[in-house]
Amino acid sequence: MSDDILGYSSHDWRKNTDDAVVVDDKGENILKVNKSRVIFTNPRTRKEESVDVSRLIRVFVNNYESHKRSVK
Repeated sequence: MSDDILGYSSHDWRKNTDDAVVVDDKGENILKVNKSRVIFTNPRTRKEESVDVSRLIRVFVNNYESHKRSVK
């Protein structure tokens, strides 16, 4: 499938997450996805990494069909 069919271009993926939010487990703290990042230590390299949350959503959406068993 092409990006046009999906309506999801790799060049404008943030437009698809403009209304998305991140919430804590109690639903008390809410952050806009496009203004949020995840900072973590990469277990393979032991280096600190920083990734846009909207990028993680894009990866999830793009890989969902091919990895249905591993994506929960």
